Amino acid sequence: MKRAVICLCFLFCAAGLRAFDLQYGSLFWVNGITLEDGNLVMPITREKYANVRVLDKDTFDFLKTCPAICEQKDVFGRVQVSQLRAAKMRPGMWIGDVVVDDKWQLTFLIFEKKGQFSVVPPASVKVQDVIWLKQVEDLLKARVQEEK
Repeated sequence: MKRAVICLCFLFCAAGLRAFDLQYGSLFWVNGITLEDGNLVMPITREKYANVRVLDKDTFDFLKTCPAICEQKDVFGRVQVSQLRAAKMRPGMWIGDVVVDDKWQLTFLIFEKKGQFSVVPPASVKVQDVIWLKQVEDLLKARVQEEK
């Protein structure tokens, strides 16, 4: 009896929570989006950084109807850097907010070591299109060079 009560508690608690992944065309995946009692919650990196944001009401409404895996198909892959800032506590590191198709904002980390740059996407984003990622990396590296 005790086990049945515990199982029922978990079922009722989880009823208001639904997690899913989003495929953004062939460009990237966003893993770990949740819908909690009708509220959309984007994944958080290291329990404090919101590195993936929805910018568009249509995308927001679409996400609220997603099953366990969903795909957003109206994808162009246009990117622009909306903000670039040096990390306060770490020299040679920048934080770049990249807007994708005016629908998404992804926060990338840019590191410089011995004149070489590396660009790291958010932990919850898995980039599928290497050509698109190269375009984003080149854009961010160029902006860092301008800022230096």
